[in-house]
Amino acid sequence: MRSCCSMLTVSAVLLFAPLLTDAAESLRDPTRPYSARPSVPVRAVAFSVTAIFTSQKRRVAIVNGQRVTEGDRVDGATVVEILKASLRLNLHGKEVTTSLRPGGL
Repeated sequence: MRSCCSMLTVSAVLLFAPLLTDAAESLRDPTRPYSARPSVPVRAVAFSVTAIFTSQKRRVAIVNGQRVTEGDRVDGATVVEILKASLRLNLHGKEVTTSLRPGGL
């Protein structure tokens, strides 16, 4: 009788073992901490102001080789204000000021 129960137990384990391993593989380890989504690396953005033209009617600047006016976007930043020798930009909610490069290059 005892060997019969042992034989049934061993048979049951062997029969259901593949099902148990599949279920165990799909379960998440409860002790493993949840990690945040991988962040997208933020590339450093350099702003090169090579020219600024101001008059009473308009203000234009050349930033990273692109002609911009106030309100335009350049490399992910919004031009807030064009001054005589510098630019104020809004980059991801932070204000960045960049100056006109001497000699234009």
